[in-house]
Amino acid sequence: MELAGRFAGDEASVVRAKTLWSRLSELADEDSEAYAAFMADRNEENRARIVAVPEEIAACADEIAALAEHVRGQLTTSVVGDAEAAAELAQAAARVARRLAELNA
Repeated sequence: MELAGRFAGDEASVVRAKTLWSRLSELADEDSEAYAAFMADRNEENRARIVAVPEEIAACADEIAALAEHVRGQLTTSVVGDAEAAAELAQAAARVARRLAELNA
């Protein structure tokens, strides 16, 4: 996403994607912590957390996919493939995260 955004000259999308990437890195740790807490104590608060974290992951991934599609529309070079790959990967991540939230509910 970053490469494609830079080629498109869309610095705002690059900055937003980096912010989302940083949040997703934090969420990976939060997801692990939430699941460990749930395994230790299967209460409703912990169950809510193992649903909420993947839902936030899905929301971030959806936004990255939208950014990638936006940037893709600005490109005419072979870098369009990078934007397409970013969109596909983000969409897959969102689907998986939503499914995990559904299973954990």
